[in-house]
Amino acid sequence: MDESTIRENLRKAREERGFTQAIMADTLDISVTAYQKIESGKTRILNKNFSRCAEALGVSMSELVNGFVPVKDAAETFADMKESYGMKLRVQENGYLMEIQRRDREIERLNEIIKDKDVAIESQKMLIDQLMSRFKD
Repeated sequence: MDESTIRENLRKAREERGFTQAIMADTLDISVTAYQKIESGKTRILNKNFSRCAEALGVSMSELVNGFVPVKDAAETFADMKESYGMKLRVQENGYLMEIQRRDREIERLNEIIKDKDVAIESQKMLIDQLMSRFKD
């Protein structure tokens, strides 16, 4: 990576975190002008300031150089992704199970209502039958 790319990555990281050049200068214990010269390329980024910039921004030096977090171990990254995906699936599955339980309870409640209505209908039929038999007599 060339130094202009590193400066650009430094600027992007600073802006992403909402830091001003003044905040960075204060953190590095240098003047704002000195910091502006680092970002503009008028002053080379010294190792001391480079590592302090990374620390102040909460990133690794390799992230400032590359512009992204390099993958240390593909297998580890894959395992993390697999675990994360598994957790998401378990959460979703639990949500489905809870919804099924809720619907089962609703079905039970509705079946009870149907039983009550059937009893009421049978009672009404009995009354109708009794009335019909009285009118026939």
